[in-house]
Amino acid sequence: MSAAAHDSIPSATGPLLELDNVNAAYGPYRALFGVSFEVHRGKATAVVGPNGAGKTTIARVCSGLVKPTGGKVFFEGADISAKPAFQIARLGISHAPEGRSVFTTLTVEENLKLEFQRALPPSEVDAALGRAYELFPRLGARRTQEAGTMSGGEQRMLSLARVLVNPPKLLIADELGLGLAPIVVDEVFGWLRTIREAGTSLIVIEEEVHRAIELADDVVVMLKGRVDWAGPKDDADDVVSRIMPATV
Repeated sequence: MSAAAHDSIPSATGPLLELDNVNAAYGPYRALFGVSFEVHRGKATAVVGPNGAGKTTIARVCSGLVKPTGGKVFFEGADISAKPAFQIARLGISHAPEGRSVFTTLTVEENLKLEFQRALPPSEVDAALGRAYELFPRLGARRTQEAGTMSGGEQRMLSLARVLVNPPKLLIADELGLGLAPIVVDEVFGWLRTIREAGTSLIVIEEEVHRAIELADDVVVMLKGRVDWAGPKDDADDVVSRIMPATV
């Protein structure tokens, strides 16, 4: 869809996010080739495919960490392709990348305060801390503990607590279960469901394809930097079965 066409779409009625013929590269190495798909309001989109398919590059393009070399990214009908990452975050897009995403030398409470002081008025910070500890009692019990000394699952809990207490319009969850025990991954996906039920749209990138698809409304299948297929979850079985040997 052209930029002119986007100008005529009310921001409340079009897709929340749209990639329109997006190309991206790391120096001379092209990573995305003409990628187009939409993320709808209050819905979850699973982006799946083998390693090297371009999934994480999509996450970085959507959050402004990588700029498209061609095409456009629209959020609520506005072109955000050239905006810096901090401005995109202020619009309501939060990127939770693989890894722990916490400040390891700071305590649990210091990690939470940094996020809440950035995103909320000063008068609301204490209440946000209280909500975080109510949602995640384990964090409350460890509020003075350095984040880097906690287990991987607890660090992931800390990174998601910041999102649950102050939910964005769109959360990009990139391999949040990576390196975690299956029981902890179950918890992570439970938290993602909670975030979605609260009204946040999701892009879910996960090496365990069936977990991502179970949570999703729509599926985007990536192969070699291109969209191989995109559509509703209920129509994705045959396509996903074809790529599964490359993803397990």
